[in-house]
Parts: sequence; C-alpha cells; structure tokens
Amino acid sequence: MTNKKLALFALKVITVIAIAAIVSSFIFENNEEGFRIQIRWSAKIAALIFSVTFATSDLHYFLNNNTTKFLLKNRPYIGFTFGLVHLYHLLTLIYLQYTFHPVFTLAKKSSLLGGGLAYIFLVLMMITTFPSIRNKLDPKNWKALHTMGSFWIWIIFFRSYFNNVVEKERYYFVFGVVVLAFAVRVGKQIKDSKLKIQNSKFKIKD
Repeated sequence: MTNKKLALFALKVITVIAIAAIVSSFIFENNEEGFRIQIRWSAKIAALIFSVTFATSDLHYFLNNNTTKFLLKNRPYIGFTFGLVHLYHLLTLIYLQYTFHPVFTLAKKSSLLGGGLAYIFLVLMMITTFPSIRNKLDPKNWKALHTMGSFWIWIIFFRSYFNNVVEKERYYFVFGVVVLAFAVRVGKQIKDSKLKIQNSKFKIKD
C-alpha cells in the first residue's frame, strides 16, 4: 500500500458516499425524517464495517481461509472505508443540528465527550494509516494508538446499540455483530494465554 493508492481509494469511497447521499435525498426528500434515515443507516453501515476491521486478524487466526486472508490484506482499506462512512454520519448529524433539530444541544455531555473522543481517535487512526506518516511513528506508539482507538470506538458502538436493543427493541443484528467481533478478539486472547501457560510448563519441566 502506498499513499497514492490509499488516497485514490479514499476518493472512490467519497464518490460512492456522495452518490448514495444524493440518491437517498431524492428518495427520502430533503426533510428531517429523510436525514434521520441517512443518520441511522450510515451508523449501521459504519458499525458493521468497523466490526469486520476490528476482528479481522483474530478471525484469520481461527479460520485462516481465503476470505480472512483477503480481509487481512485489505484491512487498511476496509478501515479507511469505515472512517469515511462514519465521518459522513457526523456530517449528517451536524446538518440535522443546524437545520432541523438541535441534536447536539440536547445530548448529554457524557455522550458528546465519548463520541467526540471516538472521532478524535478515528481521525488520528486514518491519518496514521498513510505509510509516509506511519513510518515516522514508533511502531509501539502506532499500535497503542490504533488499539486504544479501536477499543474506544467499539465501546461507543456497543453502548449505542445496547441502548437501542434494551430501550427500543431494535437493531439486534448490528448489536450482535458488534458483540461477536469483541468475542472473537477475547477468544484469541484467551487462547494465546493458554498457549503461554502451556509453554511455560514445558520450560519448567525441561
């Protein structure tokens, strides 16, 4: 992957998002409900793409097939797609705030802080996906940023869709995928821990 390839890929994704936004505005009309539909769907699509990115390496560990190899190879592009879709979600919220409904004004401060931090992580992770910038960072710092950022974003998605499932009884599928992605990562950690314990026992016997 090069800077040019990633930039061209981002441009293609932005074009697709723009076309989808234009089409949806014609279908749902340029009113509050139409934008709320775009907000809901952009969030759901972002959550699903994120879940794939979040669990890709761990899925490959367990399955190790052509599909997981493809996902692992293209993980930076998939992650960048998630970032662009989720930024579009933010733009629709901003438009809603200043045109139809003061969504940010009415939101809890804790929600604004948590979501704001998630977007800060998101932008930093997208920027450091470019090879020229990644190469300037210490590998440990890069990994720490992407690990903390991805887990924080997962927490935000989990909290959001958990509330929807419990309070409004909807979005069960998206919530299930988000939880499954986390379960796969935890499963990988548990298996690694067991292997380390087994290896340490063998060393003691030797």
